[in-house]
Amino acid sequence: MLLLKLLLIAFLLLWLVAMVVGYNYGRVGRRMQKQETKRELDAPLPPLSVIITAHNQALALRRHLPAILAQDYDRFEVVVVNMGSNDETKDVLERLELQYANLRHTYTPRSARDISLDRLALTLGIRSAAYDWVVLTHPDCEPITSQWLRHIGELIADPRRSLQGASLKKPDMILGFARYHRHRTTWFDSKIDFFRLWHNIVGYNFVLSHHGAVRADGCNMAIRKDYFMEQGGFSAHQNLKAGAEELLVNYTSKPDNTALLLMPAAAVLQDPMPARRLWKQQRVFYAETRRHQRNRRWYRLTQNVRLLMPWLMLIMTIAIPLTMILLQQLDSLAIDAGTIAVSILVSLLLLIIYAVVKVVSFNTTARQLGAPRYYLSMLLFELYLPFWNLSAAIAHRRASKNEFRKKFV
Repeated sequence: MLLLKLLLIAFLLLWLVAMVVGYNYGRVGRRMQKQETKRELDAPLPPLSVIITAHNQALALRRHLPAILAQDYDRFEVVVVNMGSNDETKDVLERLELQYANLRHTYTPRSARDISLDRLALTLGIRSAAYDWVVLTHPDCEPITSQWLRHIGELIADPRRSLQGASLKKPDMILGFARYHRHRTTWFDSKIDFFRLWHNIVGYNFVLSHHGAVRADGCNMAIRKDYFMEQGGFSAHQNLKAGAEELLVNYTSKPDNTALLLMPAAAVLQDPMPARRLWKQQRVFYAETRRHQRNRRWYRLTQNVRLLMPWLMLIMTIAIPLTMILLQQLDSLAIDAGTIAVSILVSLLLLIIYAVVKVVSFNTTARQLGAPRYYLSMLLFELYLPFWNLSAAIAHRRASKNEFRKKFV
């Protein structure tokens, strides 16, 4: 009898924690609903420099760069750093430079040996920027609207436009939202889109809890040039292949200097992942990036709670009826069939309430961000999350550490 009581108490406590975790998925969405978007701006908009690094991505530049160059913004430039491309990247850039006076490009030196070309290219681009605020994105990305840079500039001029509101005084960096362009509707596309969205929501919640950002999406972020230089740029991890933007934010973000700009009009779309192996490679490289993150134990703890909570709820929902049946079979407790049936129904009801609250909260944020909605698939993908992370961790452990370093892109 004591065992059963302890199990029931543990289940109720777990359910309450699970409800709080599930409800927290909607925190970003609820904050966005209350956000003031129509404020009078009495300060001039600052000039911006958009930095893009490209390696053999002529097709992506030809497709997406005009949308960036045609932004509705008074003063901005676009700097593309060519990382030793051997395709038509140079020709594409030279043709576009004839059409757009605010586009210019540069190159990474071929002699670079002990530094990641990606970090070197970003550093060269930021150093060569003509303006104090630089916006980072990728060649295969395109703003959803022509107001992308305007929203960034307005937030710099008036930090109260950020999701944190009046609690943010003067930002040194801005984190935006990016997602994959859903040209296709395959299961794989839904999966990787959910994976990216889930991690973004968890990261935004952490920032809203008055912590420095742990992660960032390199497709849509901005940083003050002087602040980048003051913090030493990428010098701390200059020989790592991947994770340049993430580690930059991880090491330099503070609770009072990082602004969230998440309105749909300021979002960026990225081309879909062309192959499954690239998604797996991306997760393996993040496993290496995670090793070099500053100690953010509270972030990792909350993330692990979110990952394990669905499985704990399922296990406890099954464990209570099974325990009753087992005790009945052992004749150690007089439990009739009606009591067992009621316990099963109550357990299922609590599980359903938890699932509904979680799905509604998650979709509240997804809708506000302009991302696709997830219903039953959200529950399934969330159950898969720990296994996706585990498979990446195993592949990372088996890989040679030299694979993640040196000059290769």
